[in-house]
Amino acid sequence: MKVILLGFLTLIAFIGVLTEINLFTLLFLLMLPLPSGYLFKIIKSSFKGYDELPDFDNWRSMYLDGFKVILVLIIYALPVLAVFLWFNYEIFYSSIPSFSLYTLWSWILGSNIQIIIFLLIGLVEYVGIANMALYDGEIIAAFRFREIFARISMIGVRKYLLSYAIIWILAVLTALISLFAQSILIGIVIIPLLIVPFFAILNARFCALVFASSEL
Repeated sequence: MKVILLGFLTLIAFIGVLTEINLFTLLFLLMLPLPSGYLFKIIKSSFKGYDELPDFDNWRSMYLDGFKVILVLIIYALPVLAVFLWFNYEIFYSSIPSFSLYTLWSWILGSNIQIIIFLLIGLVEYVGIANMALYDGEIIAAFRFREIFARISMIGVRKYLLSYAIIWILAVLTALISLFAQSILIGIVIIPLLIVPFFAILNARFCALVFASSEL
C-alpha cells in the first residue's frame, strides 16, 4: 500500500513536469517534494534500524525534507548544467554552419564530458544525501566533502564503486521494463504506481545500507 501511495504521489507530481505550465501544473509541481521526502524518510528510518517502511505521517516535515533533497540535487547538477550550456552555446550560436564536422565533434565531446561529470558527481551526491539524512536533514551536511570522502574510504572504494554500478544496472533494468510495459495498456498504470516507486524504495534502502557500512 505504501509503495502504491508513493507511486501515486510520484505520478501526479510528474504530470506537472510533463504538461504545459498552468495553475494545475504548478499545483502538481508543488507535490514533487513529497515523494522525495518519503524516500529521504526511508533512509533515516533505515539508519535507526527499522526494517518496515515508515508511515506517511508528519507531512510537513516530509515535504520540507523533500524540498531540501531537491535543492541538493539541483546544486550538484550545476556543473553538468554548466557544461551542457557551454557546448550548446557553441553549437547553436557559433558562426560555423550547424551541420559542420566541428559541430558534430563538439556535440560528441560535450556529451561525453557531461556523462563523465554526471557519473563522478553522482558518486559524491549519493553519499552526500545519506550524510544529510544522518544529520537529520541538515543541508550543509550534503556538502561536507571531507566527511563524504572519508565515508567512501571507510566503505571501501572498490566496494562503493561496485554498489554504485549495481544501482545503475537496476536503473537500466527498470527503464527497460518500463519501456516494455509501455507497449501494453496496463503498463501505463504499472510503471508509475509499482515499478518506479519499488525501484526508488530499493534505491533508498540500498543507499542507507551502503552508507551504514562506513563508521567514522
